[in-house]
Amino acid sequence: MSLKNQAGVALSPRPSRFGPLLFAGRLEQGLEQASALGFPYVELSIRAVDDVQPQELNKKVEDLNLKISALATGQACLFDCLCLGSDQDQKRENAVAHFRGITQLAKDIHSEAVIIGGIRGLLAGNGETLDENYAKGVAAIRACAEWTDELGIQLLIEPINRYEMNWILTAKQGLEFLNDVGVDSVKLLLDTFHMNIEELDTMAALEQTGERLGYVHFADNTRQAPGTGQIDFDAILEKLEEMDYRGPVVAEILPLPDDVTAIGKTAAFWQQR
Repeated sequence: MSLKNQAGVALSPRPSRFGPLLFAGRLEQGLEQASALGFPYVELSIRAVDDVQPQELNKKVEDLNLKISALATGQACLFDCLCLGSDQDQKRENAVAHFRGITQLAKDIHSEAVIIGGIRGLLAGNGETLDENYAKGVAAIRACAEWTDELGIQLLIEPINRYEMNWILTAKQGLEFLNDVGVDSVKLLLDTFHMNIEELDTMAALEQTGERLGYVHFADNTRQAPGTGQIDFDAILEKLEEMDYRGPVVAEILPLPDDVTAIGKTAAFWQQR
């Protein structure tokens, strides 16, 4: 099976200052464009559980022959202080409760996975304090993992580059974090944009992750459509094929120069392969 049969694009039901999302606040248009261009998957960036209405969305994606590959959750931390790595107990508890609601939404709309990326937030402190806050973050995410595991939803942990995050930056750190969480069903999401900043060797990082790789984000070094910058996506695709990777490959990209052009460039990338 060609990896183009696993391709998707990341959309947002509501307008957002978080940049790499297409058709933010114009979900219906985004779904229709994705379907018209032959994408089998869409990923949705969800800030709150009422961002979508399950019954309406389920009918729409079924009519358009789409599947929801995952729900991204980072906007809740960025805009609502619902951060799983907070050093304040009540805020962590609120974030876990929020994440449980998103996971239930994922089940209701037949999403295959939920992502913990930016919802981690930054870890506060230095030295022993940082270590203590890391342990609290692990415990909070373990609670999320046990909940997703119970509901049969795939939980994905995304390493994010140092300019946006200060913990879990690389595939190696992600694998160590999975071991700390200790819930076997949890897997990694690797994003080519973040890997281009943090990894010494992207191919080695992919190979090291192996069967614990559950999801891939494609974005070029400019965070625009794959194939418009300097990243060697053909080499990455060859490595994923070699690994027998069978998860989604979703473009999480800036809508530049506009949404329609960006999704069109992404579709053209896959048509050439």
